[in-house]
Amino acid sequence: MKQHKQIWGPLALTLALVLPVAPALAQVPNPTPVITSPAEDAPVTSHPLTAADVETLVDGFLPYALKRGDIAGAVVTVVKDGQILLKKGYGVADRETNEPVDPDKHLFRQGSISKLFTWTAVMQQVEAGRLDLDTDVNQYLDFKIPATFAEPITIRHLMTHTAGFEEKVRDLIAFGGPPADLGTLLASHIPARIFKPGTTVAYSNYATALAGYIVQRLSGEPFADYIDRHILAPAGMTRSSMAQPLPATLVPLMAKGYESSRDPAKPFEIIKPAPAGSLSATGADMGRFMIAMLKGGEGPNGRILKPETLAQMQKPHYRPLPGQKLAMGLGFYEQNRNGYRIMGHGGDTTLFHSDLALWLDEGVGLHIAMNSSGDGASTGPMRDELIALFADRYFPARERAPAPPAETVKRAVPVGGTFQSSRRVDSTMLSLTYLFSQGDLVTNEDGTASFALFQDFAGKPKRWREIAPDRWQEVGSDSLMHTKTDASGRVTTITTDDYPAIFVFERVPASTNIGWVLPALGITLVVALFTALWWPVAALVRRHYGRPHPLSGRPLLADRLVRAASLMAVVSLGGMTAVMTMAITPLMEGSIDWLLRLLQFSALLAALGLLPAAWQAWRLWREPAGWWARIRSLLMAAIFLMVLWFIATFHLVSVSLNY
Repeated sequence: MKQHKQIWGPLALTLALVLPVAPALAQVPNPTPVITSPAEDAPVTSHPLTAADVETLVDGFLPYALKRGDIAGAVVTVVKDGQILLKKGYGVADRETNEPVDPDKHLFRQGSISKLFTWTAVMQQVEAGRLDLDTDVNQYLDFKIPATFAEPITIRHLMTHTAGFEEKVRDLIAFGGPPADLGTLLASHIPARIFKPGTTVAYSNYATALAGYIVQRLSGEPFADYIDRHILAPAGMTRSSMAQPLPATLVPLMAKGYESSRDPAKPFEIIKPAPAGSLSATGADMGRFMIAMLKGGEGPNGRILKPETLAQMQKPHYRPLPGQKLAMGLGFYEQNRNGYRIMGHGGDTTLFHSDLALWLDEGVGLHIAMNSSGDGASTGPMRDELIALFADRYFPARERAPAPPAETVKRAVPVGGTFQSSRRVDSTMLSLTYLFSQGDLVTNEDGTASFALFQDFAGKPKRWREIAPDRWQEVGSDSLMHTKTDASGRVTTITTDDYPAIFVFERVPASTNIGWVLPALGITLVVALFTALWWPVAALVRRHYGRPHPLSGRPLLADRLVRAASLMAVVSLGGMTAVMTMAITPLMEGSIDWLLRLLQFSALLAALGLLPAAWQAWRLWREPAGWWARIRSLLMAAIFLMVLWFIATFHLVSVSLNY
């Protein structure tokens, strides 16, 4: 089976991943694989984890990586046995003054690592007896999550990202301005529920913010104040805060955020669903948090959680597919490598990018944060590769993984199909973006399979050999891909242990498969553009030769309406496609509502073009006319039907701009 070219693959996983579209959408690790380990014949050798050795390791990798990725600065912290082994800054915290990063001084935004603090606060409420993990969340709210399904959403669903919410982008991040009132924001931005609770993992910022709001209501304290008193203070994190804007004492210590190392600093980012990503913290403070999480919840200034509560958070609670290695804990997710148990979380805002990994049984933690998006493709691979280098040097595989068998499992139906992430938008205009995030699963000539969105560092789709039913091993490594197959033999779900268990890929319905929808969109735009452009060209030609228009009366009016509507179709569909794929930050801020309304009005005018186009077709097929005129009239009617279909299918016209 031949694979169609995946020009939108990186966008897909940043959206879905990524929202794989602006990193802030994702607030999850970059899709570049991090869990694989080579199945080579070299002897397995571990090195002692000492301050000098780990500093040499990081020094040998990060300075070059920062320059290569066009990133201004970073901070790395390593803890071991209850002590900070390494805390070191790289690059600059302020490009204008050239001030170097200081791990004790400079705060970095932590993105979705903030969620670990929110989930910790939730479990504190469980310990206090105010909250039950398996009770309907509506029991704790002053507004109601609609009952889309019979099964209620519980706190456990929120913590494992299985509540079933679609993605929400509007009012996610803004540069400057006042922070949003959390309750008002959540009540007015309830996402559609597209999965039955507990059935499908789909990472959700809204779910985390909802949990944070419940903590705020149960405790009677503003969320940022609660985190400060009950987590940051006992952990000894004196230069950290979830407040937005920062307290006055911390403002001078905030590292500047940059789009790249060459650009001017951007304003402080306001994460509107604050519990999902508002933490600012120094590298040293993140080291103290890791120590507390590795010491059973005990901080230097008091206990944060009971050991048994923390152990409950850090054990597997949900695996997307049977046999999958990686699982979701309660808030934490597994990042296992080389047979070692690693729990943690990654994080992204628009400008800052971070990751945290805890080797639970070894008492070791690693944290990295960067203050630039750089070239847009390096922050994920950099942090992933640092974790991989660290793991392979100090915690290599105890046993080498067996090579996959030369012969693959024989299937009655070869694997194939087009898939999309479970973390997506279905019910608003942003669903158009996710059209471009689909990927093909194909069977290769050698019997292996490739999925377009599971790529190696060279950007090439990996090859997987099926070693057991629905269990695939990457050729050349011990990385695993997992599939789910229905009774007909078709693959319906895909996931891999290269990524945390926070989303899966599901088969795309035929009605929205990019294989035909994208060509149809292209044809619609080309024909509509030609029709609109031919209008003035034909007028100029007639004027040059002194010829009158061949039509008059109602046929002339219909012709002009069709051409005007064609122009509106180009403006609306072309404009919406451009905005949804290239203007995610303004969409998050809600700063281009005027443009969206203009495009929606254009779409309505384009849709009205179906009426004169249908009338023209009816007239030409009833009256004597040439075959070319008849065929052209039918083509135009079909084009406007496609315009209507795109508007309806991707919700391009709506009363609300709450996407």
